Amino acid sequence: MFYYAVVNFLAGSDATIVVSSEDSLYVAENLFNRRPSKPFQFAGVGAVGDPEFICVEFENPKRVSLAAIFNHNLDLGEPTDELVLAGCDNGCQSSGSGGCDWDNPDYEMSLQDRIVADWNDAYKLIDETRLAYRLSVIDGGNDQAVEIGEFFLGEAVALSSAYLQPGRAESPQLYRHANVTYYGQHWLQSLSESITLELTIASMNDPDVVDAVRKMIMAIHNGGGKFVMVPNDQHPFVYYVALENDGGFMSQIARGFDCELTEWSLSLRTLTKGIALL
Repeated sequence: MFYYAVVNFLAGSDATIVVSSEDSLYVAENLFNRRPSKPFQFAGVGAVGDPEFICVEFENPKRVSLAAIFNHNLDLGEPTDELVLAGCDNGCQSSGSGGCDWDNPDYEMSLQDRIVADWNDAYKLIDETRLAYRLSVIDGGNDQAVEIGEFFLGEAVALSSAYLQPGRAESPQLYRHANVTYYGQHWLQSLSESITLELTIASMNDPDVVDAVRKMIMAIHNGGGKFVMVPNDQHPFVYYVALENDGGFMSQIARGFDCELTEWSLSLRTLTKGIALL
């Protein structure tokens, strides 16, 4: 099933964010700035009994059906490492301050099984309504501070009766900086990479699909053109993308007196993950 989400609840005026530590340059506001290339960074990597954490508390309990992190540098190679999303109905404060017992929260889920080698985005579909959500991290094998480009909590919308067609076009987009001197020296530096996707959604005489796709495109447009996409909930891959095409979305493939076959095409590009000078 195809899912998409446009609004990140962290960016709302009803959200208060508490972090265990933060780098003086890569501050907590970077968690939801819609720029995975401008990340948030803890001051450390966490330890057993003392994890690094991000806690989001809302003014009222908020239903979340999609949790995702983008552009992370997690290794999670040690036996004691963890990546846990928890929910609590008593807010972000610890039980000693009259808040939540985070050792025994109302809801808890590990994200470790969603970590894919050489892929720095992760997600899970959930269905929880909580006052506060906390992402806890222990990454003892990380030789830097733990970094997260974007933390996303929102509501996933299933595209009604529609599935992506086989043969989805997906390819890496590479960026390089070349410097050729007057003496013929050629220096090449690799920069950030992204992925380009061409999605095709087909509808055979089904007005529900047409309405659902139109609703999705307008929601993406009204949200500034950026959104989170889960192309198949059976796979561990999630994308934070920008919509590239501004029109020409639908084409009629065949049309009869009482039926029609239409296709919707979206050109997408994942947001760049940062600059790497090698």
